[in-house]
Amino acid sequence: MKLDLSAAKYNFVASLAGYSLLCYVLQIKDRHNGNILLDTLGHLIHIDFDFFLSNSPGNNFQFEQAPFKLTSEYIELMEGINSEYFLHFRKLMTKGFLVLQEEYKKIVVLTAMMLSVNQNLPCFVGKEKIISGLNARLFPHCRTKQLVVMSEREASKFIDQ
Repeated sequence: MKLDLSAAKYNFVASLAGYSLLCYVLQIKDRHNGNILLDTLGHLIHIDFDFFLSNSPGNNFQFEQAPFKLTSEYIELMEGINSEYFLHFRKLMTKGFLVLQEEYKKIVVLTAMMLSVNQNLPCFVGKEKIISGLNARLFPHCRTKQLVVMSEREASKFIDQ
């Protein structure tokens, strides 16, 4: 199957949006270029999931502060921030974020299950902190225990920030 450059770029954009949201929600660390691959169809693939949720490289020396990796090379591949590809990336990020909010209970149940089964793994240290971190990342606009899904406009504004 022969793939044209535009289709490969759209595949890249879609996979980058999903990857970025996953990095944000699960706090995936160690996101250097040696852990990131592209397949022949343009999909971005992260290959090392040793550090996420509550641990990071270097004995949890918090050197990765960005919620996800959006490099100048990624933006260049998308033809800049004013391009159709970047606009598509932003739209996918917004829609994906809203879906994550809507599916929050499932995410928490799955995370809690992993925490209870794998208590000795460093990424699962501090169950309450992990769950409260999920709350804070998925519902940054909520100051109370009531978790309300954002409107599309609110989510878009949050993603752009």
